[in-house]
Amino acid sequence: MAPQIRHKLEYHKGSVNSAIFDASGSYVFTGGQDKTIRLINSTTGDIIQTYQGHGWGIQGLAVSKDSNSLASCGGTDRAVYLWDVSQAQLTRKLSGHTQHVDCVAISDNGSIIVSGSFDKTVRVWDARSSNSPQALLQVLDESKDGISSLVLTQTEIIASSIDGHVRTYDMRTGRVLIESFSGQPVVCTRTVGGGKCLLVSSMDGPIQLVDQVDGKAIAAFSGHTCKSYRIQCDANDSLVASGSEDGFVYVWDVLRDNESGSAKYRLGGHSGIVNTVEFHPSAKSGNSKGQAMLSAASDGSVIIWE
Repeated sequence: MAPQIRHKLEYHKGSVNSAIFDASGSYVFTGGQDKTIRLINSTTGDIIQTYQGHGWGIQGLAVSKDSNSLASCGGTDRAVYLWDVSQAQLTRKLSGHTQHVDCVAISDNGSIIVSGSFDKTVRVWDARSSNSPQALLQVLDESKDGISSLVLTQTEIIASSIDGHVRTYDMRTGRVLIESFSGQPVVCTRTVGGGKCLLVSSMDGPIQLVDQVDGKAIAAFSGHTCKSYRIQCDANDSLVASGSEDGFVYVWDVLRDNESGSAKYRLGGHSGIVNTVEFHPSAKSGNSKGQAMLSAASDGSVIIWE
C-alpha cells in the first residue's frame, strides 16, 4: 500500500525549504521562507515552539542526537545560528561566510558544526568555543562552485557541490579522501547502507546510488523533476524518496526499480514544488515504519506520511 497522509501542516507563510525529524522521530523541525523555524509534535501535528531571529528565509536545519541543540542557516544571513531547543533561544551566531549559507550539519553531541555556502567553502566550527573567530576550526575550499549539501559522520565530512563533485573529507585533518564527479550540478547527497553507498541527486538527471569508494553507479532512479531547484532526497534500506518540481513525492523500491528506474509511488498532496523529503528514523532502522516520512513544499505545507 502507498504511504498515506497522516498530517498536513500549514504553519508557515511561504515556502518550507527545510524539514527534518529529530533522532527519536517524535518531533519535526521545519524552516520556512517566512524566516521562522517551527518545532512540531510528529504524532499530533501540534506546534510546540517557534524560533525567530533570522533575517532571511531558512535554508537548512540540523539537530543534535539528544535534541538539545539546533543549527540553522538562513541564506543571505551569511551565518549559522545555534539554538537552545527547549528554551527556543538563540545562543550564538557563527559568522565568516562571505555569501549565503545553504546547508548545515551537526555532530551527534552538538559540539561540531559544519556549514556550506555559495562562497564555495565548507567551514567547520567548534560550537563550544566562546567567540566566533576562535570557533572556526577549518575552511575547506576545494570546491569550484557553491556547496549544496552536507553529511557529517563520526570521522568524515561529505560535501556536495554545484561544480558536480562530491568530496569526502577527513574531519580531523581536512584532507580530501574521496572525490567523485557526477557530470551535473549535485544538489543533495545522503549516506546509505551504513555509509558504504551514497545517494546522489543531480540537476536534470536521475538520482544515483553509488559506491562511496570508487564512485561507480549501482542503480539509478528517475521520473521526478529537478532542473532549477535544490530538491532533496533520502533513502532507507529498501526505498528511495525525492521531492520534485512537479509537486509530487516520488518513491522507488531499491531492489525492484533499480533497473527500470521508474517510481513505485507518485504521491500527491502538495500544490507546489516539493523541496525536501526525509524518512522517519524508525524507517531507517528496518522496523515496520518503513514508509513513514515527511515532505515539505513551496506552498507552505508539510506532510507527515505513514
